[in-house]
Amino acid sequence: MQFGVHLPHIGLDGTAYNVARMAQKSDELGYESVWVSDHVALPERIESAYPYAPDHELPVGRSMAWLDPIQTLTFAAAYTEKALLGVSVLVLGMRQPVWNAKQLITLDVLSQGRFILGAGVGWMKEEFDVLEMPFDHRGARVDEQLEMFGKLFSEQRPEHHGRFYDFEPIGFNPKPVNDRIPIWVGGHAEPAFRRAAKYGDDFHAVALHSDPADVQGQWQKVQQHCEEMGRDPGSITLSLRASLRYGQHDLDDGSLHGSDDQMVEAVGQWAAIGVSHIAMNIVVNGNVEQQLEDIEAFAQNVRPQLL
Repeated sequence: MQFGVHLPHIGLDGTAYNVARMAQKSDELGYESVWVSDHVALPERIESAYPYAPDHELPVGRSMAWLDPIQTLTFAAAYTEKALLGVSVLVLGMRQPVWNAKQLITLDVLSQGRFILGAGVGWMKEEFDVLEMPFDHRGARVDEQLEMFGKLFSEQRPEHHGRFYDFEPIGFNPKPVNDRIPIWVGGHAEPAFRRAAKYGDDFHAVALHSDPADVQGQWQKVQQHCEEMGRDPGSITLSLRASLRYGQHDLDDGSLHGSDDQMVEAVGQWAAIGVSHIAMNIVVNGNVEQQLEDIEAFAQNVRPQLL
């Protein structure tokens, strides 16, 4: 099992000092990845339903600071040597795809091939409206963008003529360090399962208020779509975004919590359904200092039991 750590790039903790410390410490402790999330603007009035909470309310304040994910990872790349750099997930429809592809490749080149593109369609119509980007057919738009990325990442004179996007042959360099950027497809509905099977190197599930049975059902659907498309189901992996609440007890929110032995057991349950990488939000009642202590304690007390 591999593990990643979400960087403190949201709220008052989102400072250069804190991001650098968390990225560097995660790398030193042997975590395989560091992660960020994506929002550009949070309108005061949001009627769209947040899909990962029982009350469908976004659990952050509208005025909370939120550092840009790609720039944050580019900054974090300078403080890490081995850790992969992932976004969970980038809302592709909020961005112009050719310009977006240039930013993604730039991050990949500057990090020497360590970038993971977590790809999602987004759920907040109000945010799309602020950015004056179309919310309709956003799933189909993302599918087309992923097709475009395949061309932009590999062809010397890419061109594209699709339903939503169109451009004549262009010069588009550089290319990703390892010839491509891994795509981890996020989502929790049938279109996302098909998207993962068609375009993904990994299906990136969410464990917020979910249990292994829920994620297992989603993963089985991804594998079924692979078989229907003639793709080897073994060619795609399963990852998980979950919360780490180190030392906290009696919770029922899908997080890793409780005693060290209980967390080892919980990780084993996720591994049993096929999860191979867990990206952890570090949730504490303290501050970044406590988060740093928690990732060190997890690395020293829990991970050795998983070997």
